[in-house]
This record gives sequence, C-alpha cells and structure tokens, in this order.
Amino acid sequence: MAETDKQLEDTVDACPRKDYLLERLNKRNKDRQNYLDIKLEQRNKETALNEGVDFFAQSFGERACEIEQRISTLQLDSGDAPLPDLTKVFGDITRQIQELQNYLTASTMFLSDFKIKSCQNVLNSLTSACDEARQRLLPKKKFGFSGKKTLAKKLPPAQSKVDGQEKTQKATSDSAFIWTIANRNNAHIVLRAEQVNGKDITISNVHKCLVELQGHAGSVQISKASQCTILCGPVSRSFFAEHMERCTVAIACQQLRLHSSQSTRIYLHVTCRAIIEDCRQIEVDVYNYDYAELESDYEQSGLNKSQNNYTDIADFNWLSPDVHSPNWQLLKDHAAPNWSAVRRDFLNRSSGEADVKDDASII
Repeated sequence: MAETDKQLEDTVDACPRKDYLLERLNKRNKDRQNYLDIKLEQRNKETALNEGVDFFAQSFGERACEIEQRISTLQLDSGDAPLPDLTKVFGDITRQIQELQNYLTASTMFLSDFKIKSCQNVLNSLTSACDEARQRLLPKKKFGFSGKKTLAKKLPPAQSKVDGQEKTQKATSDSAFIWTIANRNNAHIVLRAEQVNGKDITISNVHKCLVELQGHAGSVQISKASQCTILCGPVSRSFFAEHMERCTVAIACQQLRLHSSQSTRIYLHVTCRAIIEDCRQIEVDVYNYDYAELESDYEQSGLNKSQNNYTDIADFNWLSPDVHSPNWQLLKDHAAPNWSAVRRDFLNRSSGEADVKDDASII
C-alpha cells in the first residue's frame, strides 16, 4: 500500500514538471520564430533600400550625363553658324539641372552623406559648365537708347538730357540685384501676406533685427545675419542661408541648406533632409512659430505638416555614418520660446535705438 502511494505521488509531481518543460519549449520556439521574422523583415528592408540606392545612382547618373552631353554639344558647335534660340536651350538646361537638384533633395532620406555630397558636387559642376557656356555663346547685351536722336529733335535740350539720365538710371537699377530686406540694424520688420505669398524673399546684411515673414513664401535666401531672430511662415520650396552668427530662426520648408554659420538655433519643420556645411554650434528643435493665418499658409504652401525630418541633418563636413556630427545637436530640456514675449521684449529694448522706420511694414 505504501509503495502504491509513493508511485501516485511521483506521478503527480511529474505532471507539473512536464507541463513546465512543454511551456519552456513552446516559449523558446515562439521566441526563435519571432527572431527569424524580425531578421527577415530587416533583410527585406535592406534589400529594398539597396534597390532604391541603386536605382537612384543609375537614374541620377543617366540624367547628369544627358545634361553634360547637351552642354558639350553646344560648346563643340560654337564655331559653326549661330545656334537657333540659344536662350531657350540654356533655359531648358537650367530647368533640367533644377529638376535633378530636386530629385537629389527628395532622395536624401535613404542616401549616405558621402553620396549626397558627391551628387551635389556633380550638380555644382553642371551649373558652372552651363554658366560658362552661356557667357561665351550668348551675345552680350549692349546698352543703348534707340530713338534717342529722334526724341532730341522733338524735345528741348534740357528735357532731353533729363530723359537720358532717367533712362540710364533705370538701366543701372535693372541690372543690379535688389534684396527684399538689406542693411538694417535694430529693426522689427514684418512682411505680411501680400508681400510674401509665392515670392522669393531675400535678406542681406541685417544686425540685431527681428524679422517676421507672415505668409507662404516661394523661397527664402539669407546672407550675412548676426544676432537676429528670423521667424518665417511655411516656405513652398527652399530656405538657403549663409554667414549667420548668433541667430535664432523658425522656419518650415521643403529643403534647408545652411552654410558657413555658427552659434545659431533653428526651430525647424523640413519635409526633406536638411543639409549643413562649414557650420558649428548649430542647435535644432521642432518648428513652433505661430500667427493667425499659419494653418491656411501651410495648406497653400503645399508642405506636408505631418512629415517633419528635423531630427535628421546631413553635415557635409562629417561623413562618418556611425558617429554623430559634433557640429549640430538637438535641443534638450529647453522650453519652447514664447514669440509674443520675444517680440514685446525686443520692442521695449529697441524703443530708444535710432533705426528710422521708413517702411510701412516696419512696426
């Protein structure tokens, strides 16, 4: 009887042990299957990525080669009879180069920094070759005033002289580039929708200014800004800036290029991969500028508000894929600025400064 009881106890003890072993085996098989599924998914992603990179390299190379051949053909034919409508031909080549630039910008998400820089160098070479061919082949514009002699017969001498001076001044002004905002110091400058929408805004040589672009610009270009705060609504295409020092920028755009700048903070919304070069001490955080028509400007600009790649910056001076660039960093533990308070403080601080408010848009 005692022996029978002992066998029964052993049988009871064996049942939980068997269930435990089966449970462990099932768990191990499940973990192994999950691991295999993850590895398969990673392999598929890598395959798709490599296929995308290979397709881009082939497509980019073919299009760049086609543009180069068009430029070379023009150079070879330069000794023959004048080619018809060279202005249109160079316009087409410029458009092709811009389309190739847009293709590169849209592909930066899956390209290495080295590949991006190599392709950008190719584009720069094509642009330079096109400009050189244009300068050599297109006839130089000659400034003259046809009908000037006829006009002189009809007008008194004094009036004719004044008219000639006005025409000369107009020709000179037309040939010079005019910046939207230039050479300002300690000014609060606000451009409203009617001054911004769809236009290319250019800013140069500003110091200790607060600039607000409240509208959807086509593009924004900045050269030489120091100790400024520049707040921009959604920009349909590109934001390009160079020589910025100790500035704060809020910008939403499709592409961002920053060159030769330092100690600058950017509140950014960018749908492609932003690029910096020859920069240091750049801080980046999410875009947070706000004004009454912001939502409407987002829609009209065509930017995808749900897509923001502000955390992924390509530094052309740092090509190591495994180590983060020391030239830029994401802001951490930093409160988002209150732009209304920034505006109020700026106006209070600069109220005694001597910057003449000669424009209706300067408040």
